[in-house]
Amino acid sequence: MVETPTPTSPATRSNEATTSPDERGTLDVRHKAIQRIVEHAVLQTPGTVAHRSTLGRLTGAGSPKATITMEGRAARVEVDVAAIWPCDVDRIATAVRNTVLTEAFRLSGVQIRAVDVTLHTVDSASVEQTTRRVQ
Repeated sequence: MVETPTPTSPATRSNEATTSPDERGTLDVRHKAIQRIVEHAVLQTPGTVAHRSTLGRLTGAGSPKATITMEGRAARVEVDVAAIWPCDVDRIATAVRNTVLTEAFRLSGVQIRAVDVTLHTVDSASVEQTTRRVQ
């Protein structure tokens, strides 16, 4: 009896190992995944903070907030960022742009063509406190 290859059979796995990555298929990264990656990258940038206004807490809106526009296999990113005033706005905006460009490509493989950063300054009393408890 001849065994036909199935997706989990050893014959199929050995064929996958010998084919080049171009022949195996493509990776489809969704808008929401890129949005989450960008928002996480923003919060890793020194000087940025998570911020939600009173209305934002009710509606679920806040900062950072990324908007992704796909252009084929590349993307344009618009991101709203919060930072505590006083701060060096130019330095933070440049750092956010650079971090998003490198981290979004590294984690998703999607080339980011442009990053538009809108930086909002807030007072320290309105910043979300994110503390973790260890149990």
